Amino acid sequence: MGDMEGRGSLPGCPKGILPPDKAGLRRNFRRRAATYELYAQVQRAMAGELLRLAETQVMGATSLLEVGCGTGTLTRELRRLNPRAWLVAVDLDPEILRRARATLAGDEGIAWLAMDAEHLCRGDFDLIIANSVFQWFSRPEATLARYHYMLRPGGLLAFSAMGPATFRELGQAWRQVVPDPETGTPVPVAARFPGGSEWVAMLGQAGFQEVRLIRELKAVSYPSVLEFLKAIQGTGAVSPRPRTLTPRRLRRLLTVYQELFGNGVVPATYELLYLTARK
Repeated sequence: MGDMEGRGSLPGCPKGILPPDKAGLRRNFRRRAATYELYAQVQRAMAGELLRLAETQVMGATSLLEVGCGTGTLTRELRRLNPRAWLVAVDLDPEILRRARATLAGDEGIAWLAMDAEHLCRGDFDLIIANSVFQWFSRPEATLARYHYMLRPGGLLAFSAMGPATFRELGQAWRQVVPDPETGTPVPVAARFPGGSEWVAMLGQAGFQEVRLIRELKAVSYPSVLEFLKAIQGTGAVSPRPRTLTPRRLRRLLTVYQELFGNGVVPATYELLYLTARK
C-alpha cells in the first residue's frame, strides 16, 4: 500500500467535479498549509477528545478510513495507537496530503488518497473517523449513507465538527457593521453549519444506531480581535466564498467587536460537536 495518491477515486467510484464551495475550501487550506499546525490549537484539542471517544475501536481495527487528514495531526495519533491496521487517509488537496505523508514517511500501511471524500463509495472499514471536517460537507445526508455502506457490520463512525454557534461574537459584531441585506451569506460561515440535533437526525436516517452526541462550548481568549482573525485565517477555516471588507469597515468591525466583548482580552466561542454512531 502507501501510494494511492493521485488516482482521484477508489476503483469503481465516480471521480466527481468539485462544486464551487469545495474548490474554494481546497484553495483556503492549501494557502494556509504552512501555518495550519501553528494556529490549530482548538482542532488539536478536538482530535484528542475524538481519539478518547474512539480509542477502543481504533486499537482493535484492522482497517480505518480517515476523512480529511489535513497535515496529519490525527493520522499520526491513529498510527501511534494502531500501527498494524490498514489506513486510508483522504484529503481534498494533494499538496496538504504530501505534507501529512512526509511526517509518516516509510509507513507502508497507509494509502494516501487526494479526492473529495464525499465521493467515496467503496470500502470495508472497521472505523471511519474525521476531525473537524464534516461541517464542510455539501451533501451530508448522502455522504453519511455512503459511509454507512462502507462500514463493516458493527463498525463505528466517529467524528468531530464545529457547530453553528462557533464564532457567534464575530457574527454579532459583523451584523452591526454590515447590514444583513448586503452580506448574502451568513457571517461567520459557521452560522450555517449543522447543529448537533441535525447530525443525530441525519445519522439515524442513514441507518446508524447507538448514536451519541457530546456538545461543548469552548471559549478561547485572544490578545486582540486582529489576532483572533489572524488565527482563523492561519488555519484556512474561513468561508470558501469570502467577502472582502473595505478598510473602513474592517476598522469598524475591530472596534465593535472590542467594544462588545473586549475585557483585556477578547473571547471567541467554539461550538464543538463529537458524534459516534455504529452500523
